[in-house]
Amino acid sequence: MIRKLLVGLCSLVAFFWQGWVFAANCGWPEQDALESVVRVMSDDGSHASGVVVAPGRVLTAAHALDERFQSYVLIHGERNVAHIMSIDRAKDLAVLQVNTGHIKPIEIGHDNLNASAKVWAVGFPRAESKTTSSGSFKVKAATDGALHTTAPIDSGQSGGGLISCEEGRHVLAGMLRGFAAYVSGDSYVKIKNHSVSVASADIRSFIEVVGKQN
Repeated sequence: MIRKLLVGLCSLVAFFWQGWVFAANCGWPEQDALESVVRVMSDDGSHASGVVVAPGRVLTAAHALDERFQSYVLIHGERNVAHIMSIDRAKDLAVLQVNTGHIKPIEIGHDNLNASAKVWAVGFPRAESKTTSSGSFKVKAATDGALHTTAPIDSGQSGGGLISCEEGRHVLAGMLRGFAAYVSGDSYVKIKNHSVSVASADIRSFIEVVGKQN
């Protein structure tokens, strides 16, 4: 009887373990998740990336915007006028109001990333075609809560999406903020395979405030 009970418990543990592994591994991001990342541009010639987080709402990096110039978001090849709804320079977050068409917004993640969790950085490097690079979560900074990952990014990807897997679906784990670098003489040297993102918790809090203001 005891032996049968132990066998039954082991089978049950194995069943839930297999289910957890299946739920935690999504594989390469699906088309809907990738399509939520869009290109952001401005009349001053700057280029960045953004993420559709709600119908008519695009999240992007505050440092990529200048209120003195008109901003635009490229949706299905069409340049649409965008208006800054809210901006937080300290957190480097901004929300643009723009016609996002039929693009499905990506869900913002709720769970903290586990050590070495798989992530994908999606954006438009150097104002070129959309790229997706894979990597893993390294650490969450103690000072500002920024997420450090091994997913490589380049200039122009600021404001793009850091995508992860949560309960078997792709979610927004963070917003790409920049790549890590160190000072060498009078210049900065980019650190290979090291990017920094604003965490989903800060994104959710910011968007909730924006929703209450509008």
